[in-house]
Amino acid sequence: MKKIIALLITVIMIVSIASVSYGALGQEAATTYEGLPAYKELYNNINFTDIKSHWAKDSIYRMSGLSIIKGAGYNKFYPDDTLTREQAVALLVRLLGLESQAQISGENSIKNSDTGGYTILTPNDYWSRGYIDVAIQNNIITQEEVNNILTLTEEEQNNLELEIEKSIVSYETDPNLTDNQIKNIESQLREKIEKKYTWKKPVDREQVAIWVSRILNLKPIYGQAQQKIYNLKDWQKIKTTNIPIIEALMQKGIMQGDDRGYFNPKGYLKRSEMAKLLDNVFENFLLKQGYKIGTGLVERIDKNYQINEKTTIEKKVFRIKDDDNNILNFIAQESEDDVYDRGFLVYKNGKLTKYNELNEYDYIKYYINPQNNVVFVEILNNIPVLLEGTVEKIGDNQITIKDYLDDIHSFNIIPGIDIRVNNNKAKLNDLLYGQDVTLTISGGKVIKIDGYIDIEKEGYIHPGDRIFIGKVLYIDSQNNKLTLLKDNNEYEFIIKPYVPVIKGDTNINLSSIKEGDIVKLEFDQYEGNIPIKVNVYVDDKQFENIIKGKLSLVNLGRNEIILSNVSYYEHTKWKDKADSMKLPLNPNVEIYIDGLKISKENLNQYLGKEVYIATEDRYGKEEAFKIILKNGYERNYYNSIQEISYGQNKIKVDYNEVYYDNKSTIIIKDGRIINPYNLNKGDDVFIISYGKDKYTASLISVENIPSTGLVIYRGRIDEIGEYRFELDDYDVLKDNNWDFSTTQKSFDISEDTRILDTRNDNPIEVSVKDFTNSRFLEGKYSVNSYYRKYAYVVKYDDMTIAMNVIDENTNPKIITVADVENVDKINKNVTLKNIKDWNEFKGVWNINNATFTLDVSKALIIKEGQNITINDISPDDSLYILRNNNVGYIVVVR
Repeated sequence: MKKIIALLITVIMIVSIASVSYGALGQEAATTYEGLPAYKELYNNINFTDIKSHWAKDSIYRMSGLSIIKGAGYNKFYPDDTLTREQAVALLVRLLGLESQAQISGENSIKNSDTGGYTILTPNDYWSRGYIDVAIQNNIITQEEVNNILTLTEEEQNNLELEIEKSIVSYETDPNLTDNQIKNIESQLREKIEKKYTWKKPVDREQVAIWVSRILNLKPIYGQAQQKIYNLKDWQKIKTTNIPIIEALMQKGIMQGDDRGYFNPKGYLKRSEMAKLLDNVFENFLLKQGYKIGTGLVERIDKNYQINEKTTIEKKVFRIKDDDNNILNFIAQESEDDVYDRGFLVYKNGKLTKYNELNEYDYIKYYINPQNNVVFVEILNNIPVLLEGTVEKIGDNQITIKDYLDDIHSFNIIPGIDIRVNNNKAKLNDLLYGQDVTLTISGGKVIKIDGYIDIEKEGYIHPGDRIFIGKVLYIDSQNNKLTLLKDNNEYEFIIKPYVPVIKGDTNINLSSIKEGDIVKLEFDQYEGNIPIKVNVYVDDKQFENIIKGKLSLVNLGRNEIILSNVSYYEHTKWKDKADSMKLPLNPNVEIYIDGLKISKENLNQYLGKEVYIATEDRYGKEEAFKIILKNGYERNYYNSIQEISYGQNKIKVDYNEVYYDNKSTIIIKDGRIINPYNLNKGDDVFIISYGKDKYTASLISVENIPSTGLVIYRGRIDEIGEYRFELDDYDVLKDNNWDFSTTQKSFDISEDTRILDTRNDNPIEVSVKDFTNSRFLEGKYSVNSYYRKYAYVVKYDDMTIAMNVIDENTNPKIITVADVENVDKINKNVTLKNIKDWNEFKGVWNINNATFTLDVSKALIIKEGQNITINDISPDDSLYILRNNNVGYIVVVR
């Protein structure tokens, strides 16, 4: 009897194999869609180089691929730059499909003013008029909001007039211009410059929230239904009349507070945040414009060639069966003659690519524009496809089944596949001919097999007979839901309030579970996603040392071993420790060779072998608690994890595949032994592996450098106002790399901002008042004025927390992370150890084996977003440093 499992929340689809089903499929009616003619240009425009590891890259690529949001040119998106009011309005107009109307409106506003041949206003300036007019006409913005934006302060008005006065001078000296032409030029200059003070100023989150609510036609929420808004720590800073509509946005999941519980209503919205916001709402707007959006399975890919008098055209036909069993044909073609090119963009495994990366049995989401061109395809292979049937044949890494429509299907299966029979662990050869099975298929391969055999009592099992172990991805305490990761698949479970959640010997709340925890669920039913018990594995085990040595003697009577040629693992290197050492064994010591566990009584058989050992401090005595016997040759790798496959126990580093074992590989992070599920793609790791043909990791050391939460800029101070200033021609430190911008950027300061002037040998503490008042000094270029001086600026939570005013020629760009060995508070020196320097060219941390002393007399020292002094630095603190040789300018205590 067939059993239906409910572990995956996906539609069961019938998957057809080409060798069996091509004839049948050929008789079905199919709707054909061609690719986009300009897909290569679109790819080149949005293949951004500055978002590869950004948290919002999925949204940025999706919104850019659908031409809702655009980059800034030169393959840059600048995700953390602030969004202007003008840009926000343009994006919302574009989302509504009104971009053409806006551009036409802007062009119609052009007056043929005689400017003597000078071009003042660009097409973007004219289109900007159109975007604003269309936004007003479609109730995105109100006239009152426009008036508020256009209203300048007295200081802004004075600055505007000064700018216009400076700009018009060069035209007034042109003898060929008439008075009327100069008047027209001045009028256009005024419009252009005025926008710097109005529409080109950063837009705040509260304003965008109101504009978005209007295009969604959201109804404000009042009274007892208002709940989410009061979870925000700063909800009282939101304008009273806006609270009900922001509550509606939050209840729809369109906008939320940050991870610290703040909405930041007056905080500036970043480009990446706007991309995420648009990603939350875009689908209905595209559907209204005539887009077709759906999901389906790539059943087959055909290729053929067409030759004409000019060129050869390679044509690919992607045959898609959508979720309603309709057949779609996506046509892509390529030729040396661009006239014949058609294609579409594909988003796969977090990377933007083209249609050639689409494979048979990929499960996809597609977007077809109103002109019936396939524009964008996302591969959703993390959303598996289920196929039910009975076993026909079992072969080496292959299974053939007959589905319940009597169609035959054959699939390859991945190594180390999880096979269950009535949810009990099984092997491939345990499956029987005619047995009911459900295959989980991803990327054309079987990644999981669930088999079923009838039992006496339908559904019921002894409590605890069925278990599920996975890594916590999300905790939804409000709805009592827990999402776990296992074998690269996500599973959602409902944790009833009465279900015990146990960690160690203690009952805890569901909200006390953390993302990344490993949990074991116990069930009393074969099916369903409601466990009867939740067990949370205790915190990762702390270790004392990682040791390598040769096994010289085993003394079981004294429960100890003797090692020779001993070295300790420290900072990605083995350091010689001693010629020999005596090491006690933990009573529960685990010993492995080639992934197989052996007893300590068998250790005598391996004398002379090299071993890797993890030790712990047990009652003041160092003991070995895990021993791995080396078998083969050692290799070392130091780089980020390119790929990780939990199901296959395999990672890729430096384009090398290295296997790990859940028990016999020692995985360490921050002084603790961690579970393999806590490894993530992109982690910086140092790996020590052994083997001959197949290399297995004995040690994986996670060397991630945590984010400081700070943003660092270097530039020239251009303007100074009250509690604000601007930087011009600035560099910004992003992901340890410097990006240059020729634009101006505004910064807010407060009385808590620390300003240090380090242009001379003796640094000077500058008060905020002295800094801002320097704008009134006679002669802006005087030594006492900070106008046009260079500075490092440190931002945290959109506020300038520190500034280091430097000499123009001071250019410290060495980025270092290190641990503190010693602190000399009198001479303001810090001795460093375990040093890594950032290699911007290769994008990796280089090991620096030197031990040197850092002069912090000119340094801004910051910890947890607060300014501190050298008195607050302690030995073994971990530092993030911006330095020039041995002089530090910014030091962050991590």
